[in-house]
Amino acid sequence: MSGHFLNLKEAAIVATEQLLDAQAMISEAVEAQAMVAIHGAAGTGKSFAVEQALIDLPARSWVWMDFRCRPTLRDVRHALHRATGLGSILAADAFGVDMALKAALADRPRLVVIDEAQWLNRECFEYLRHLHDDLDTQFSLLFVGGAGCYEVLRREPMLDSRLYAHIRFEPLSLDQVLAVIPVYHSIYGGVSDDVVAQIDRRCAHGNFRNWAKFTHHAARFCAESGREVIDDEVIRNVYRGLGGGVSGGQ
Repeated sequence: MSGHFLNLKEAAIVATEQLLDAQAMISEAVEAQAMVAIHGAAGTGKSFAVEQALIDLPARSWVWMDFRCRPTLRDVRHALHRATGLGSILAADAFGVDMALKAALADRPRLVVIDEAQWLNRECFEYLRHLHDDLDTQFSLLFVGGAGCYEVLRREPMLDSRLYAHIRFEPLSLDQVLAVIPVYHSIYGGVSDDVVAQIDRRCAHGNFRNWAKFTHHAARFCAESGREVIDDEVIRNVYRGLGGGVSGGQ
């Protein structure tokens, strides 16, 4: 896991409504050993919010798996096998692997986080549901995914009916941007709302990843030129480095 995008130095952790809602939902899911989901557009802070929630959980009480490029059921078995401490070599017998996974997941309560869950197919989702439904296992399950994640869950009645709660992360509204960005980084100290709004309109579009990208470039230029806060020259130089701004909200 990582912290701020691009390892942005001196960036504050901003308690947005979405971040607080995610922390509360994850806490409830852990207590109830429930299945929940966080989903939404790329760059809106889903994984970061989960990471912040995990800080408050006891050590060894959660595992994190990250899938890409349409994993197979074997990929999911393999990742879960490693994450639960069973090692990286699977037995040839799938039934034996499943029994070992169920025993590991029954050993103690824990949270299983599936990041980039939009890549999972129906078979993978159903397998995780099967493990979660087992009477002996004791784990909560958090799906974190981009476009399509929640839609896949909703299309499968067996999954949808077990989903305790879900949160959709959205880009920040302009009012939220104006409240959040001045405390996000010191280079925005004293900067007018009009300037922040102009950067958001042209470059960031309420997307935290875009704001992190802009801030990383701006902070570097401020440091090189001896500035403490951004001004028009800093903004123009950042726009040039970003090709005139960032298109869209991804």
